[in-house]
Amino acid sequence: MSQASRDVPVYPNVDDRSRPSYAEFGRSELLDSSQPPDFGYPRDSTSPSKRHDFSRIVLIVLAGLAVVVGVAVVVKDRIQGSVRTHVVEPKTLDGRTKIENEDFRALADQWAVDLKKEIPEATGVFSAFYGDLTSLISVVGVSAHITDQDAKARQLITSMASDGLKITDMKSVDPGPLGGIAKCGDTTVAGFQGGVCTWADNDTMGMIFTYLKSGEQAAAEFVKLRGEIERRD
Repeated sequence: MSQASRDVPVYPNVDDRSRPSYAEFGRSELLDSSQPPDFGYPRDSTSPSKRHDFSRIVLIVLAGLAVVVGVAVVVKDRIQGSVRTHVVEPKTLDGRTKIENEDFRALADQWAVDLKKEIPEATGVFSAFYGDLTSLISVVGVSAHITDQDAKARQLITSMASDGLKITDMKSVDPGPLGGIAKCGDTTVAGFQGGVCTWADNDTMGMIFTYLKSGEQAAAEFVKLRGEIERRD
């Protein structure tokens, strides 16, 4: 006798055999769920603020990094002749296909909307998910020349306490041939572990979140991933 099908959404390249054991990350209820990891994902319409939580987290991390960049990037660019760059939204990221599922796309689009509102200086913004639930990456990229980085950081950090973001072991890493400053670390959001890397230079800022990996693992592929997101003018 066949069982009634469950009314749950289906996500790309996900089946029972490949689904990771989320229980070991403190979320056993997701073992039998096809919902995307709850990094600010809105589970119901009664909690619309959850949709914005991860957007604020992204903004806070980017703004904090932008302040750190400061004079170091300016001096380096003067020495190198001020190479201009911009962000692009690739169709694939290191072999991972961009997820076009409606729910993932809606969340990524909301992040982009929030970024445009909070960073009006931006000339280009994108946000996207790549891979599947066994190898998932989320990316935000911003093309902008931020002139008042310190004020922007203070504005955004006021909303940090309620976002539930924990970042540890945030360390400077090699930014690669595109220059600027880059940092990677371990992070936990809503019970999930992940690795996060951010970068900033005179023309762009970005964040790459690698789900279910450590900051060290995220750092190992950061330069390659950034090279597919940021291009020289």
